[in-house]
Amino acid sequence: MADVRSKRAILAALRHDPDFSGVLMLPKLDSKPGHALLLWLDRSGLALTFLRRLQDFEATPRIPLEWRQVLSRRVTQNVERTRDLLDEAQRLNSAFRAFGVTAALLKGFSLTPDFCQEPFLRHQVDFDFLVDSTDIRVAAEALQSCGYSTSQLNESGETCFTTPLQHIPSRHDDLYVRQRHRQVDLHTSLWEDCPWLLVESPQDCLKKAQRQCVNGVEFLSLSLEDKFLLQVLHAFRHSFRSWVRVSWLLEISNCIANHQQDEAFWYRVIGRTSNARLAKSIFAFIVGLVSRLFQSPLPSPIKSWTADATTPSLRAWLDYFALDWAISDWPGSLNNLFLIEEFIPDRRLRMRYLRSRLLPRRSQASLGAVEATDTINSFRLETARIRYLAYRGVVHLKDIASLPGRLIRWKRALEASRRLTCGPEC
Repeated sequence: MADVRSKRAILAALRHDPDFSGVLMLPKLDSKPGHALLLWLDRSGLALTFLRRLQDFEATPRIPLEWRQVLSRRVTQNVERTRDLLDEAQRLNSAFRAFGVTAALLKGFSLTPDFCQEPFLRHQVDFDFLVDSTDIRVAAEALQSCGYSTSQLNESGETCFTTPLQHIPSRHDDLYVRQRHRQVDLHTSLWEDCPWLLVESPQDCLKKAQRQCVNGVEFLSLSLEDKFLLQVLHAFRHSFRSWVRVSWLLEISNCIANHQQDEAFWYRVIGRTSNARLAKSIFAFIVGLVSRLFQSPLPSPIKSWTADATTPSLRAWLDYFALDWAISDWPGSLNNLFLIEEFIPDRRLRMRYLRSRLLPRRSQASLGAVEATDTINSFRLETARIRYLAYRGVVHLKDIASLPGRLIRWKRALEASRRLTCGPEC
């Protein structure tokens, strides 16, 4: 596990008002803590933005030369990787247009510049497109013309398309090399069906979509308020699987900082969001997490709107558990189970969800949507899956074993939060 102090130092450097004092003590790169920290930077999506932040504030001399070199190599690699992805995005958009499909690019390049300064500072894995449910079959034909296929077409939810397998994925892969295996996810809504949560999301996003151009590549993207809503929902959905990329939270923080004073924009965001208690709780959780990690002040409209959803329990978790949970090594931590009643009040559903987290099925811990097309690769892929599941199993058992101690800490945090909220008479 990477040194917690070093992780916190990197987060401090990425704050709204950066503090670079802690990065002077980064571990040596060739040490075990140094290797673990670099791996965490890669998986959290912060490696590229961390170097850029140091450069922007002329603080690169604060980290050792070896760290500067290894991070610079990643930036160079990711520029080439991103250009390749931009070319592929252009090819996909051309196919959609040729087949008469209206498809809006989600996340990825579309987050530039409001969430991410440049597309090369993001590590993108796949492509996500929003299409109307009536266009799913035609959109599938467009993707098939580009060499993508799927084992099952979902006309009312998410469908994953992939190219033929050329490389067996491994957790030791270099994340920044040019992609050898591509994936496109088709969506018909900003929120996919979930057995535990019924979240309402706007259904007219395509009507409000806008043309956008990034590095010469034109595409259709969501309106800014729908982008923000999607990023919140996306981060929350992944948090329910125990782990979230810290870079996603940083990007939300960036958007908040870039539009801090634009109250009209934040009221439009609220207007695009369901006023249901669950929606407010989701926003309170994600923006509260972002605020704790990067010390970014919340816009007044969002702060007021989520005030009644920021319960003593949520506040206790954000104050005492949020940071450690967010910076935990992949595949994450079970600490967010303490908050589950905030989002799933129904006890029966809550118990089903808890069982799914504590006793996950094989499908919940997969290498992703990769399929082999020949016998040799099928055998190699199955071997890789077994190794992956074994690794996930060991990490998961360790996490479960430490839960009782964290539960005691949670009860103390709850008590402290209640005393702070209602005083000694509680």
